[in-house]
Amino acid sequence: MSTIPAQPSLPQYPISDLYLLPNYGDRAAYVAAVGNQAPPFNPALPIKGWADPAPDGQPYNFFDGTSPSTGYVIQLPVPAAAAVAVNLPGVYDYPAYVEAPTGATMRGPYGMVSPVLPNTLCLQTEAQAIANQVAPLYPGESVIVADGSFVGIFQTVYPADEPRRQWILEVGGKSFSWAEAWIAAQNANGVGAPGHWALAPIPGDIVTTPMLQWIQDSPVTVAPPNAITLPVPIRPLLPNEEIELVPPPNPLFGTATWIVVRTDMPQPPTITLAQVQQLVAQYNAQPGVTAIPIPD
Repeated sequence: MSTIPAQPSLPQYPISDLYLLPNYGDRAAYVAAVGNQAPPFNPALPIKGWADPAPDGQPYNFFDGTSPSTGYVIQLPVPAAAAVAVNLPGVYDYPAYVEAPTGATMRGPYGMVSPVLPNTLCLQTEAQAIANQVAPLYPGESVIVADGSFVGIFQTVYPADEPRRQWILEVGGKSFSWAEAWIAAQNANGVGAPGHWALAPIPGDIVTTPMLQWIQDSPVTVAPPNAITLPVPIRPLLPNEEIELVPPPNPLFGTATWIVVRTDMPQPPTITLAQVQQLVAQYNAQPGVTAIPIPD
């Protein structure tokens, strides 16, 4: 949940102390903190380790070390659909597709003939979604969803608590297949696994007539070389705060670091490069020591 972090009672503190939201470095950290896996990685979007559970379309404040004129803080809008979820590289475990059992039965003039197999049942909305997806592959032909509950003198009878039906896809006025068969094919590698519909010969089949198939696509799990990482939103700076690039306590060790500085508190002393050069020169002047280069 987004929170306004309290101001630390310290002369200096890391920019992470301004974060409005938790930031997860990888998918394992997200699972450990949240208890479920992060959504599949989308390489078309920036890498993003934070999620706002209730975005309202407002722009976010971000640290930007290239914007001194704004105090190194910029504002950027993030669409709610992107703000609400993390986007982390790595493997997503697509859940297995399971067809729920049914109490539906096939009945004829003399009563029940047989139970109905659940792999023939789906919701009408699910069947229509498949029809809409495959329709572009059949230009000039109608692709519709038809009720397959009646076959001659036989009729499928559904329990009151069964919302699914035996929907059939019809292409060009001809019955094609149970819609559920294509739903199952689409989810054969897990619910939501990437792929696309295509008309192509079935691999290994001697018949070369193009057939409707669901072709699995390899999921992208590694960020592209030019991927950017969206920083974590921060709270606005207070009047007694500044972001500064502070040199390390000893220029011989470490690198400069971006930190938040309290302008109303005394700052710790730092050693200058000139002082380090003087100390090194004094050390090298001692007899019996191995001289070290003087930094410049």
